Amino acid sequence: MSFYEFHVPRRYVQCEDALLQFPKFAALIGKRVLILEMCDPVREEIEGKLRLGIATPSRESVDPDLAAVSPRYARYVPMSERLDALRKEMHFEFMDLGEAVVEEEGIRRVARYVRGHHFDTVAGVGGGRAQDFARALTRFADVRVILVPTLCATNASISTLSVLYAHDGATIREYWRMDNAPDLVLVDTSVLVRNPPQMLAAGIGDIMSTYCEALCNLKMTGNRDAVPDLAVEGVQLAFDLMIRRAPEAMRAVQSQRITPAFENVISMILHNCGPLGMICTTGFAHLLDEVFLFFDAAHRVPHGLRVGFATIPMMRHCGLDCAAYLGMCREVGIPTALEEMGLGGRSRGEWHRACQETLGQSGNLAGLPFALSFEELMDSLFL
Repeated sequence: MSFYEFHVPRRYVQCEDALLQFPKFAALIGKRVLILEMCDPVREEIEGKLRLGIATPSRESVDPDLAAVSPRYARYVPMSERLDALRKEMHFEFMDLGEAVVEEEGIRRVARYVRGHHFDTVAGVGGGRAQDFARALTRFADVRVILVPTLCATNASISTLSVLYAHDGATIREYWRMDNAPDLVLVDTSVLVRNPPQMLAAGIGDIMSTYCEALCNLKMTGNRDAVPDLAVEGVQLAFDLMIRRAPEAMRAVQSQRITPAFENVISMILHNCGPLGMICTTGFAHLLDEVFLFFDAAHRVPHGLRVGFATIPMMRHCGLDCAAYLGMCREVGIPTALEEMGLGGRSRGEWHRACQETLGQSGNLAGLPFALSFEELMDSLFL
């Protein structure tokens, strides 16, 4: 007996200068669009490209070179006249949220503005916080959601979850889930290729932890027959592809060149197809990350690097060979030891207290599909 659910964005678009294409795709979603910016220090550049796209008719923004090589892109060329007609009825507004914390009070405040000004669509432009904020608004406002990641440091654009924090922005308070996936994820590779290499390493760590959590959950529960072959073999293939392509993508970012390896890796970080999404669920590595955040030093390490490291003890605990993964981590810059995250030298008592005051209070450990104790979690760190 099994349960099939494909939960994916309605449309995923990735190309160079995709920000210039934003209004064309937004026209297929809504009429009044509030663009939430949380993309400092590149906000002026990002907003400039978005405004240029808004001011340029669809028929003038067609890239003939791209149309010549991509049948998928070429099909939008004859739609230009219709899209321009739709855009005449549209209203775009920008709201700079700066360093706002994703917390309920701020979300409610923006939701009141959304309702009061009759926006039917919101676009979260930035990293994981911007995307979490846009998704969370759906709890209080009837809006459709567009995600525009300007960092590839997390796989946030895959998720339907929003992570909410306390006012200090350091403590996770709760998780909210959207009823439906976003309508559009728009990815501009010419922006992402200029991300710092550490951000790409974090994105690789985040998606690899997601893939590996799925594989570990299946192995530990023994429920292999409860999910389709395409999902299981697809995740394993994606894991193996990332091992092979991630170092090439890292070299592309270091030289700021868009290459096939870079484009492939970015698409894997920022988008999962339906069958893969069926078994990619939160697991061991993300729970271990919750424990890491008990220590101040962990807050200076990006989330993707923390869960990328946490994948190593998870694999060892689940009896999976992690040699190839370790090699990839060393090539792209994902930590392979607690000391690299400033978490070395803690006593077992300190780790036990961290478990008690994080997982013990949140109860998230009980959400794993297999039994795991605090002691086993701590043991995994020292295998």
